[in-house]
Amino acid sequence: MFLFLALHGLAQTDKADELYKNGLQLKKEGKCSEAVAVFKKAIELRPIFAAALYEVGWCYNELNQFEKAVPYLQKVIGLEKQNYLAFSEIGFSYLSLNRFDEAIEHLNKADALKPKLETTIYYLGLYYVRQNNKPEAVKKYNELSLLNSEYAPGLLNEIKKMK
Repeated sequence: MFLFLALHGLAQTDKADELYKNGLQLKKEGKCSEAVAVFKKAIELRPIFAAALYEVGWCYNELNQFEKAVPYLQKVIGLEKQNYLAFSEIGFSYLSLNRFDEAIEHLNKADALKPKLETTIYYLGLYYVRQNNKPEAVKKYNELSLLNSEYAPGLLNEIKKMK
């Protein structure tokens, strides 16, 4: 009986991995709604599948469904305390929900875990734009420029809109 359960568990893991790969392909093709459904099926088979949980959160952010992204990203952080991508992404979720204290807390944590991550620098720049702190926003723009980041022009546009 134990062997059957062990083999069944391996089959579930293999299926979850296959679903995860399919979800990544859909995400790459820009089909985030479809990818979410596939990632969720992978999570049903392996509830503590941090990578799939992260991707659901990322896709929800991409779909501007920030409230839905938060619980998935919180689960990732609960499972992987050093997952700088999850901290960065949930920081963006909170920023988009105007939950500024939580946004800066998570973005600073992401930046501490992985300095010079372009998305985190960009999100921090957006945070400073929303806080009407032009000097700090400009610092983040300069950091992105030094990294030759594709995010730099977008942040600059946001800074230019500031009064």
